[in-house]
Amino acid sequence: SEMRFELEKMLACDDEESLGEDDLEKSAYEHFSNGANTKIPENIGEYKIIREIGRGGMGAVYEAIRTGENFTQRVALKVIKRGMDTDAIVSRFRHEQQILSSLEHPNIARFLNGGMTEDNLPFYAMEFVEGEFIDDYCENEKLSVEERLSLFRKVCEAVQFAHQNLIVHRDLKPRNILVTKDGIPKLLDFGIGKIISPESFEAIGTATQFGMMTPDYASPEQIRGLQIGTPSDIYSLGVVLYELLTGQKPYQNNSGSQLELQNAILETAPTKPSAVQNTSRDLLYSESLHKDIDNIILKAMRKEAKDRYSSVQEFSEDIRRHLEGLPVYARPLTWKYRGEKFIKRNKATVIAGTLVFISLAVGITVAVKQTLEARKAEQIAQNRFNDVRQLANNVVFKYHDAIEDLPGSTEARKMLVTDALEYLDKLAKTSADNPELQKELARAFMKMGDVQGKMYAANIGDTKGALESYEKGIALLEPAVKERPKDIEAKELLITAYDGYAFLLLRSPNGGVIKNLVEKAIALHEEIAKTEPQNEKRTIQLIDLYIRLGDSDVGNIRNSVQNFNIRLGHHLKALPLAERLYQTKESEYEVVKTLARVYQRIGTDHFWIGEQAENAGNLTLSNSEYPKALEFHKKSYELMQRMYQLDPGSNVSNTFLIAGTANLAKSYTAIGEFARALDFAVRNLKLSKEVAAADKANKEGEFSVSIAYEILADIYSRKADFKNAIENIEKAIEIDKKIYQADENNKEILQRIPVHHKKLSGYYLNLGNKILAEFHEKQRDRFQKILAASLKR
Repeated sequence: SEMRFELEKMLACDDEESLGEDDLEKSAYEHFSNGANTKIPENIGEYKIIREIGRGGMGAVYEAIRTGENFTQRVALKVIKRGMDTDAIVSRFRHEQQILSSLEHPNIARFLNGGMTEDNLPFYAMEFVEGEFIDDYCENEKLSVEERLSLFRKVCEAVQFAHQNLIVHRDLKPRNILVTKDGIPKLLDFGIGKIISPESFEAIGTATQFGMMTPDYASPEQIRGLQIGTPSDIYSLGVVLYELLTGQKPYQNNSGSQLELQNAILETAPTKPSAVQNTSRDLLYSESLHKDIDNIILKAMRKEAKDRYSSVQEFSEDIRRHLEGLPVYARPLTWKYRGEKFIKRNKATVIAGTLVFISLAVGITVAVKQTLEARKAEQIAQNRFNDVRQLANNVVFKYHDAIEDLPGSTEARKMLVTDALEYLDKLAKTSADNPELQKELARAFMKMGDVQGKMYAANIGDTKGALESYEKGIALLEPAVKERPKDIEAKELLITAYDGYAFLLLRSPNGGVIKNLVEKAIALHEEIAKTEPQNEKRTIQLIDLYIRLGDSDVGNIRNSVQNFNIRLGHHLKALPLAERLYQTKESEYEVVKTLARVYQRIGTDHFWIGEQAENAGNLTLSNSEYPKALEFHKKSYELMQRMYQLDPGSNVSNTFLIAGTANLAKSYTAIGEFARALDFAVRNLKLSKEVAAADKANKEGEFSVSIAYEILADIYSRKADFKNAIENIEKAIEIDKKIYQADENNKEILQRIPVHHKKLSGYYLNLGNKILAEFHEKQRDRFQKILAASLKR
């Protein structure tokens, strides 16, 4: 009876309209939010508050501005709420500051600074992003499925970057992704993000314990309160993509019950995206696309974390494959599925083949003899074409490209070259009447040249063979371009062939020939530009040609400051093109690499001008040039580190890091900062040895180790530590002689050996050992004669 009385009182209270919503129906965060003072402050710190733009469980977000003498800065200001300023919540808030301050990415809203309000509430300011939530943006802009998928991949780039920096977001949802009017997505709110490095675990509780996750987008492990890692973000991204493509969430929860939603996330398979009825959007796509999208999204949303994609990058890659009509990894790669994909990508070829078959069938009924003769001739030509297609695509391109960037793959690539070249030579003799075959062959020969001896990339150390392969590619393409001046593809291939050939000729110094090749390539580029609009690929190609034009003066190296200024002038032509491209494509690997190369070349030009001036006793000029060299080498190294973040551990990324550390070691040596120089030189040697050890067949890796020892020797000699200088330069000589014995056409290596002996002679002379000094002077003369004879050949 007492319980009945209490219940009746409660029901009576609930019926009183004056009381409004029962506080017991609100979460603790809502209670604090509504109970707190909601008056908008006029100022917070040095920021003037414009308006409130959001309010949540932990705090409020305001639009604010900060003004100074020469600037006005617009920011989004997040302030923790009164009532939420417990030690744990404040620690969580500061944790978010720590996360945001460590993230610099074009698709993540930038952290600016933080502080305390007058009444001791923590706040921080971040980049003000003016845009729409991603789902609203897709709806209002009426984006197609393909456009939504491409936009979503940019979001994936931001999340992958966070993961690479050991940060899990843990609250990915459309309301945490804004899209600017330029179509650039920005990831927001790392409020419940987690740093997953071992040293970051703090006694602040977990976001799941605080109940701060968004249930509709939470992963099963978040619902269960388990340890959260990167698979949780992959799950949430799957839910976001599901909603972007269907307009609905994967679990229908009509009752609004949190328990019902949690049970669905843990136990119920989501409805396939293709089965969702959505008449509000024009998202019609083919049955094959249905299955691809279904499988991609549902793989990302698997209940068990181990069954999802292994990384966000892999998730995004599967979307790319789908967009390009390739088989996706989320579906079983059956022959039927692969066949469907092939037909969709090659409709014209399939239709043409079908028409040929019909024509042949009709011809047989009309004139058997003529048809048989025609089919025989056609079959011979087709067999030739199929042979090179199969060889180029399956062996030279597919298999080679699959292993090209893997450390340790040079030996396998060497076997590929040996097996393929003989057959390619035979096919080249019968390709005169087949323009497409000529282009395929030329492309294959250029690929062979890269494997045999491409400079500063993993190669088997066959400079002569590489030059011959490039020459064969050029010999096929030059007549093809002459006969078919409107064939843009042939011209672009010939530009690439000229460039690759000219680059390798730097190891056989002949500035006139190299310059002639590059000028021919630039002329072809200008021809294409008259009829075809400039695009990213062609801009990078033109930048490469300006770089190569500057490099063509390498034959005049160490002759005069004037020659280096000419070289610098060519490289400076590439600078505005590369910087302009980077401003809009700063997350694309090839664009980052291109600007890194330009900065590196300009830095090296200034270094050589300074070195030449120092040798001539012009210390005023050298003292002004060396700091310029350091400035550009620093910029280049920063971009090389960015390359490593985008593609960690690859041959290209490792090669650029080796070059970057070497350049900084030399520049710091030149300005007398020997401690820093030694630091970068030791890093350079360590990385060079690791790359060389990972791939014994890679002769370029051995060359990097030799350069590393030479740099160390130069640093020690500047410090007058001639014993250490001798030890290191002797190691460099030993490696260079070994490389030259295996590849006598590598003139770059041969040029280094007499220089090493000259340095050794000077080191021993400084130690008072005239006998060894004279010995190395004689060795220098000996190798100078060998070099002179080699250049004549």
